[in-house]
Amino acid sequence: MGAILDVKFNEFASEYAGSGRYTPDLDDMADAARDMCWAGFGIVDDGTGEPLQDWDSRGYYNCDCSENLIRVNAEAAHSAFKAAGVETHEWNGWIVWDASNRAGHEIAHSIGRGLGGYPSLDDERLSELEWDKACAMIADLYTLPEGVEPDDVIREMPEVPHCSNCSSCDVEDAMASLQYSQCMDCDTWIKTGEYPCDRVCYDCADRGQEGDCECIPEYVNTMRHMSLYPTVADLREIQRGCEVCYPIRWPHGGAKLGI
Repeated sequence: MGAILDVKFNEFASEYAGSGRYTPDLDDMADAARDMCWAGFGIVDDGTGEPLQDWDSRGYYNCDCSENLIRVNAEAAHSAFKAAGVETHEWNGWIVWDASNRAGHEIAHSIGRGLGGYPSLDDERLSELEWDKACAMIADLYTLPEGVEPDDVIREMPEVPHCSNCSSCDVEDAMASLQYSQCMDCDTWIKTGEYPCDRVCYDCADRGQEGDCECIPEYVNTMRHMSLYPTVADLREIQRGCEVCYPIRWPHGGAKLGI
């Protein structure tokens, strides 16, 4: 016990060390304080009777729901101690502080009380992180058309998809609100207006050309100049009326039956 007499502990650190669980004891904490050249050692209660976790930017251990809260609360705690001139450090994955500084005791109490009634110390920062994560998720999962950013898509959603593991990402509905839909034959986004009507992109439409016949390319070029996209039905009707394409596409007269 003599080895810890020269180190001051906050109440939570003392209680946690003596809780009977498999945890570091006061000697371990005192050694850590001396290693950091502190005269005291404090631990922050996370509101549940456990030490407040620090956030490690070098690794990722939880889904976004948990990770964002850990990061927000760690940032807020470090900031509060720093503003009062109290040194903090990461130890065993926890936020610890120099308990020889009197100002730190009230800060630690305040954080513990706050988290005991509400999970976040900074809702504004939490919303910012959720927004950034959502943008990154959309950018990773979808190739958006030129001029459309992930932020634009999220603004059309009923809520921010804050976690890639726990929330859905209704990009298709959001893109429809922006008057985009995906080509019927590939995943390219095309500006289709209010009425998508099974439209295809220009590249996919051009692939419907039969041999050297120009009926499809000419029609596609006309649509391109009008900034419109052809529908599958449009292309079928063009070829049904073409003397070259009709017998190739429907050698048994299938087009007459609407096939």
